[in-house]
Amino acid sequence: MKAWRAESFGEAVDVLKLVDAPVPQPRAGQVQVRVSATGVGLPDVLMLRGVYPAVSAPPVTPGQESVGVVSAVGPEVDGDLIGRRVMTSTLFAQGAGGFAEYTLANASALLPVPANFSDEEGAGFWVAYHTGYVGLVQRAQLQAGETLLVLGGAGSSGSAAIMLGKALGATVIATASSAEKAAFCTRLGADHVINYREQPIHRSVREITGNLGANVIYDPVGGSAYESATKCVAQHGRIVLIGYGSGDWPRVDALHLVLKSYTVVGAFAGARTAQETRTHHDALVALAEAGRIRVPLDQVFDFGRTPQAIDRLARGEMLGKVVVTL
Repeated sequence: MKAWRAESFGEAVDVLKLVDAPVPQPRAGQVQVRVSATGVGLPDVLMLRGVYPAVSAPPVTPGQESVGVVSAVGPEVDGDLIGRRVMTSTLFAQGAGGFAEYTLANASALLPVPANFSDEEGAGFWVAYHTGYVGLVQRAQLQAGETLLVLGGAGSSGSAAIMLGKALGATVIATASSAEKAAFCTRLGADHVINYREQPIHRSVREITGNLGANVIYDPVGGSAYESATKCVAQHGRIVLIGYGSGDWPRVDALHLVLKSYTVVGAFAGARTAQETRTHHDALVALAEAGRIRVPLDQVFDFGRTPQAIDRLARGEMLGKVVVTL
C-alpha cells in the first residue's frame, strides 16, 4: 500500500515521504480499515516536529482520525464488522497512521458516522467534537444561559466548541486573529467575536458581559491567550485546558486561581471508558443528525498532497477542518 512516513523529525513538507509499505494486519482486538478520509490535526504537526509525547522517535506515521470501511478483523473481533463504514482514532503511535491506504484501530474505538455526514465531514468529527464534549459537558458542565469564551475559534477545536456551545444554549464569545477568521466564527454562530490583534481579550469580554466575565473558557491555545483569559473569568468560573496551539502550555497561577475562585480543568477524550465514549458519541450524533452541529471543512486535499495539508494547519491558515481524501 501507499503510506506517508517521516524517517526524521521536521516540517511535513520537508520530511514526509510517500512510501510503499506492507498492509498492516490487525492483532487481537484490532481491525483493519480501508481509509477514505483522514482529518489533519495539531498533533500531526507536533509528532512530525518531535514534540508530541505519544511519538518519541522516528519513523512517524501521522493521522489520528479517519473514516473508512472495515476491511479485516483480528482475533476476538466480530467478523460482522467487515464492510461497515466507521470513524475511528487510529493506532498512529504504533506505526499505523491514517495518512495511508489502510490503517489499524482498536475494535472498541469504532464509531458510526452520522447518517447525514460525508466521509470528509466524518474525518473531522471525532477529535474536535469528542474533546469538546468532554471539555464542555463532562468537565466544565456548561449550562444553558452561561457565557462561553472560545479561544482560537477558527481552528477545528475552536469551531466545534462554538457550535457545541450554541447547541447547549450558551452565549458564545470567540477569539480570532483576523477579520476573515472573525467572520468565519460569526457564520458558525458565535454571538460575539474578538479580534485579539485589535483589542485585548479580557477587556472585550468584560465589556460584553457587563464586567461579569465568562463562566466557561475553552482553551486549545495556551500561552498569552490563557493569561488574558484568566483576567476575565467569572467568579466560580471554569477554564478548560485542551491544548497548546500557541506552542506553550498555560502556566497556572495558583494564587490568582484561589483569590478569583475559579477552576482549571484538563480535558482529554482518550481518558474515558469505552462506555463513556459511546454515550458521548450517541449524544453528539443526535445533535449532528438534527443539524445542530456540523464539521466546517476548510480545504480537502488529495492524498498526494498530504504534506501540504499538514503544512496549511502548521501555518495557522485554516478556517475549520483540513481533511485529506483517498
